[in-house]
Amino acid sequence: MVRQYSLVIEDTGMREPHWHPITAEMGYVHRGQARMTVLDPDGSTDTYYLKEGDMYYIPPAYPHQIEVLPEGGTDIHFCIFFDQPAPQDVGYKASAMAMPHEAMAANLGVSRKNLPDLEGALVDPLIVARVNTVDPVRAKASL
Repeated sequence: MVRQYSLVIEDTGMREPHWHPITAEMGYVHRGQARMTVLDPDGSTDTYYLKEGDMYYIPPAYPHQIEVLPEGGTDIHFCIFFDQPAPQDVGYKASAMAMPHEAMAANLGVSRKNLPDLEGALVDPLIVARVNTVDPVRAKASL
C-alpha cells in the first residue's frame, strides 16, 4: 500500500531535518523551487535543487531536509509518496528534546549554560523558520 501526502511550505519555511526509519519517500514538485539535502550513511551530504516538475527519491533511514529557495518567489508544493501505510517520521528537534540537556551539551561540546532550552513547536512541528546564510537575499534580511 502506498501512502500519499500533499505538503505546502511557505516561502519563509523549511521542513525540519528528519528521517523515516523503514520508509522510502518519493516526491513530485508541483510548484516552486527548493533545496534538499540528504545525509548519506558514510556521513557525506548530497544537495539537490528542485523545481516544478522534478521528482526525487529518498531511501529508508536517510536523514533529509527541504527548504524553499528565495529565488522561487513563492511557497513550494510537493506531492509525497511513501512505500508504507504508516510512515514513521523522526525529526531532529524531537530527538534533541528527548535527550537530557546535559547529555546534548556534552555531545555538542558546549557547556550546559550555552545550550538553549529546546521547546516543543507551538504551531506545526514539521515546518520551521528558514534562515540560511548561503542565500544572499535571506542573509541580508535576517541581519
